[in-house]
Amino acid sequence: MNNPLPVDRFSVADAARRTWPHLIESMLEAICLIEPEGLRIVAANGPAGRLLGVPAAELVGRDMHELAATPEDECFWREVAENTSACIVSDSFVARPGGIPVPVTRRVSRIEPAPGTVLYVLALLDRSAEFEAGRSADVVKAELQATLESVSDGVLVTDLAGHISHFNRRFATLWDLADEMLLLRADDEVFDWMRLQVAEPRAYMIRLAEIDAETMLEATDRFLLRSGRLIERTTAPQCSRGVPIGRVFCFRERPDTPPRT
Repeated sequence: MNNPLPVDRFSVADAARRTWPHLIESMLEAICLIEPEGLRIVAANGPAGRLLGVPAAELVGRDMHELAATPEDECFWREVAENTSACIVSDSFVARPGGIPVPVTRRVSRIEPAPGTVLYVLALLDRSAEFEAGRSADVVKAELQATLESVSDGVLVTDLAGHISHFNRRFATLWDLADEMLLLRADDEVFDWMRLQVAEPRAYMIRLAEIDAETMLEATDRFLLRSGRLIERTTAPQCSRGVPIGRVFCFRERPDTPPRT
């Protein structure tokens, strides 16, 4: 029986390095091939170069620590080295020239392109648009909250399912709501508390049911609290581009006059 020819591990590995760049160039994701020793990049495709802000060829030979933008990268690559089977996914940042951080989702898989040869396949997904959208949403939310706090009425905003989406401090003060109830956004507890503060809870709940049943209804009502304070509630639908997305309730304390019937 003839013995198989010995495999030249290094020549096979070199062949793999020549073949893999052509394969990864056909991929839409940003891909880098990385040697475990020193975490050196041995190949990168065009999307990786565009994501990292340099020609792909200039990435070859650099180590991943040069492109790191967070101190957690050392721990991440240590975990990659210790994990020999499943791929590892995390959200992080990579650095463009000038130290500009780019938010990414990264996935690292371990492959053996030749016997005894290991490479890491690093796939990067640019999350800049998602990150910017989230930051813009935070700005809008902060501006909305500032607007609500500038209003003298107590304001409560709910979505179409009746869940609390926004409120101001005046609303909490009028209803003597505990801070922890609001911080936890415990909708059921908040609404139960409000019902218990009303002098006539049954009539209060019947009217709320009527309002909930009419998405576009605008209404003004008055009711007494058990404390003796008279509250006026105005409500109107909250719309976006003409489509209802929720409801706005405004509450104010009125002079001590009998409620309308």
